[in-house]
Amino acid sequence: MFKKKWKNKALILLLIAFFSFSVAGCGVPEPAPENNNDVAVADPDEVYHWTLQGFTPEGTLFQDWTHDWANLVETLSHGRIQIDVHPPGSIVPTLEGITAVRDGVLDVHLGYSGMWIGHDIAAPLFCSVPGMIGPLDMAQWLYQGGGIELYQELMDEVNAKVIPAGIIGTEIFLWADEPLKSIDDYRGKTLRMMPLMGEIIQEFGREYGIAVEFLPAAEVIPALERGVVDAAEYSIPAFDETLGFHDVANYFHYPGIHQPTGVLEVLISQDRWDELPEDLQEIVHIASETNMLRTWMEGERMNIETLRRFEEAGVQKVILDEETVEIFMDWSDQWFEAASQEHEFLGRVRQSQVEFVKEWYTYRDNTELPFPDWSLQE
Repeated sequence: MFKKKWKNKALILLLIAFFSFSVAGCGVPEPAPENNNDVAVADPDEVYHWTLQGFTPEGTLFQDWTHDWANLVETLSHGRIQIDVHPPGSIVPTLEGITAVRDGVLDVHLGYSGMWIGHDIAAPLFCSVPGMIGPLDMAQWLYQGGGIELYQELMDEVNAKVIPAGIIGTEIFLWADEPLKSIDDYRGKTLRMMPLMGEIIQEFGREYGIAVEFLPAAEVIPALERGVVDAAEYSIPAFDETLGFHDVANYFHYPGIHQPTGVLEVLISQDRWDELPEDLQEIVHIASETNMLRTWMEGERMNIETLRRFEEAGVQKVILDEETVEIFMDWSDQWFEAASQEHEFLGRVRQSQVEFVKEWYTYRDNTELPFPDWSLQE
């Protein structure tokens, strides 16, 4: 694993400057300067203590990033916000994080919205959209396309402030002990899949005898080892390596139709959030935005190195054939069309994303260049 280089204060300040649009004065040493931007600064000696639970085991990449976010908040707030980080399941079961924040059992939960499909079927759309939106696209929709407003509307129902706090690239589609290239290769298979793609495959894959299991991170590898599932996905190569997928499966599959990106979120009890003075609220926002850039850049670099190690270890990459990709995508479109009619909020989120990408993808098509010849040479 790469050594983290984010404790360099100059680099942190550079990232803050990149993301900070209207918060000059939030990160300077005490005493605070004269307030020139109408941000209220409270007693600098008042300390706020938060209890946070993560969603993946200690020693895994996402839990490392959870500690990074908490440390960054503490650093930028000069210790005025102290965050006690706990691993998943140590306070509440992993999939009860959202209700724990609502009920005040947790002050903060760091995870991803796909975990809350039981609360609202639209929740996973704020993490990833099958086949539709990559990391840059998702960030643009959230920050510039109305996504965050819809996201907050959803989390208002559980009395929580939601802030995107990390983003990743395209995930590995599946790990298996055999290549699953064509749709016929999936006949009779049981897959560990995330929402929403799991819901989609569970519904439309019945004619092929495909079954789906929804399992938290800690249960995926044992299930794959014991044959409870025939194939399983979890995340990007750098994270999958920390779980040990390459030790129990010989093949990994691309493209990551189910999750072209993934957004990490912090859910903060609205009561705890409202207690913060405005300058600390801005600091939490800046730390989260900085962590978005950090996780994306660091994760992609780590993915390159991880895929190289997989190749050296003899683990084989399988590219799904075009027909199979088209079938999965057609299932996805059919599912969204039906679900949008049945669930009003999901329909609004889906429509927001569709309208956004129509405009955004046109712009991207106008600005993208072909890969240079030298970039493809061996």
